[in-house]
Amino acid sequence: MIIHPRAPFNFQQTLRFILSPPALLNGREFAPLLDYLVDEEYRRVLELGGNLILYGVREAGPAEKAALQIRILAGPDDQTAQQAVAAEVKRQFSTDLDLRPFYTLAKADPALCRLICHFNGMRVPQAAQVFEILISAIIEQQVNLSFAHKVKKALIDKYGRALEFEGRRYSAFPEPAALAVTTPRELLRLQVSGPKARYIITISRRVVNGTLDLESLRQLEPPEAHAKLLELKGVGPWTAQYVGMRALNHSDCLPAADVGLQKVIQQFYGLRKRPAPERVEKMARAWSGWKSYATFYLWLTYWENAEWKSRVREEIRTQRR
Repeated sequence: MIIHPRAPFNFQQTLRFILSPPALLNGREFAPLLDYLVDEEYRRVLELGGNLILYGVREAGPAEKAALQIRILAGPDDQTAQQAVAAEVKRQFSTDLDLRPFYTLAKADPALCRLICHFNGMRVPQAAQVFEILISAIIEQQVNLSFAHKVKKALIDKYGRALEFEGRRYSAFPEPAALAVTTPRELLRLQVSGPKARYIITISRRVVNGTLDLESLRQLEPPEAHAKLLELKGVGPWTAQYVGMRALNHSDCLPAADVGLQKVIQQFYGLRKRPAPERVEKMARAWSGWKSYATFYLWLTYWENAEWKSRVREEIRTQRR
């Protein structure tokens, strides 16, 4: 199966965000959670009708005409499975999205105009299930990336299903039914805090008993979906905005209270101190319609080395003089 994403499209830059958190100062690497890169092929497990399917995606064709080659590596490989995997890859990498309006807007911004050149074609990757991103976001609340990665790995290893392919284990995110029957004490052993454990279990049980349909949020207008997420215990503005960006494909989300975003804005916009959420919201008015992408391009600078960041900041300062 071949997919031709709308240009500009950069597969490698998009993968950087989902393959692992930024490198730590001590050089330690993070073990894969749900996303794998094997022999230059991106791999992930998809649940379909109770079955697990391992699919792979790699670049095909010349760089100037982006194309993605998809193949099913393990699990059902009939027409239904192939169509489901192709649809998932299209949605996951937003292959039909036209980034040109965002890039036109970004050219007027001294920082973003440089980031769109460096990260040209990067998409905000979308998760297979809203449930996955919601639970992950709850775990990530007010903790650093390294600790969140450790906790998510423990959760996936204990409660997630997996399949084997060519001697390698590929994990899927735990299904709601698996987390609905656990207890706060069991999650505490994985270093999930008591309140977060209760939120996770309650949400999982509601999904299982049918009183909460997270997938239906994708059919709602962004403000309505955001409001419904905020009704859930354990979900605040940051979590709702993150779910909107990573699972609902909303292009205008802004987690203004995110400390990482505030620090990047301080660095690249030459501010004396880290901006408060209110100032972030004021600055982001210039990104209207594309706040999710502005946020992600700024976040992605954490994956770059200090030399690159220093050079870009100096270029911005020179332009302002």
